[in-house]
Amino acid sequence: MKQIGSGILIVGVLSVAFGSRPPVRSTALSVSQNPDGTRSRIIAFVDGPVSLGSGSVRVTFKPVAEAETERKPPAQIEARTQGRHTYLVVRDLRVVGQPGVLFRLYLDLPPEAKPIRTDPHYVGALNFYNAAEPGRFDANEKSPMFVSYDITRVLRNLRAQKLLSDQTTLTIIPSGTPATQSDPRIGRIEIVEQ
Repeated sequence: MKQIGSGILIVGVLSVAFGSRPPVRSTALSVSQNPDGTRSRIIAFVDGPVSLGSGSVRVTFKPVAEAETERKPPAQIEARTQGRHTYLVVRDLRVVGQPGVLFRLYLDLPPEAKPIRTDPHYVGALNFYNAAEPGRFDANEKSPMFVSYDITRVLRNLRAQKLLSDQTTLTIIPSGTPATQSDPRIGRIEIVEQ
């Protein structure tokens, strides 16, 4: 089991059952200095809420101002090879009821593509098992739940195959039809360099 945010997520079973890359607990938060001495910074983000349903959802990342002046996309989002890692951090997961499906995440997937699990754009699967439901938190309070994916290798592979786009996008595709009125939402998505 891995601790993710304030909830517990069983990743071993999900990895075997669904073939996803396991989420990892991220120390790559929006602070400049991590407890282990490493530095991290948000280089791009999507402010939500991002509502998910039975169809695919595509969002475009906005570069953070300091990163924008330093590099232009897609070089800004490329994986760094000097011992740095890049993470996709999905924050503030909320539901009205459990959707009962996984949501597959793809980085820079072409708009008309029909991806398979071995697609080079595939980041991993997101579930809402421990997401905030009504009554668990004040409506104005953000959920402490977050999930982080190390996307360093995905970015390197996409760069090597010349598959990175000028504007970095994330496509979220449900693995089935979510339960009626489950209303899964993501509060914020970040790309963090550490």
